[in-house]
Amino acid sequence: MALTARAEYHSDSHIYIDDPVDGPLGYCTGTDEDFDPAAATRALEQGGWRVTGPWTKTPPTAEAPFITTVERAGE
Repeated sequence: MALTARAEYHSDSHIYIDDPVDGPLGYCTGTDEDFDPAAATRALEQGGWRVTGPWTKTPPTAEAPFITTVERAGE
């Protein structure tokens, strides 16, 4: 099942997923203020996720500045 992952900044970059089974999940990318798509993808892969779409910049009024689609690895 494809889910949306969103990148947000909270003292450093984090990726959040609202998983219907496990609830809200968060992953730290280990990068500072500037969003790094490669670091975000690595953080998700280490957490057992596979990025299935491009990281997309969202409008300024969106909940998060970047989003992508993800699936659990192995699905």
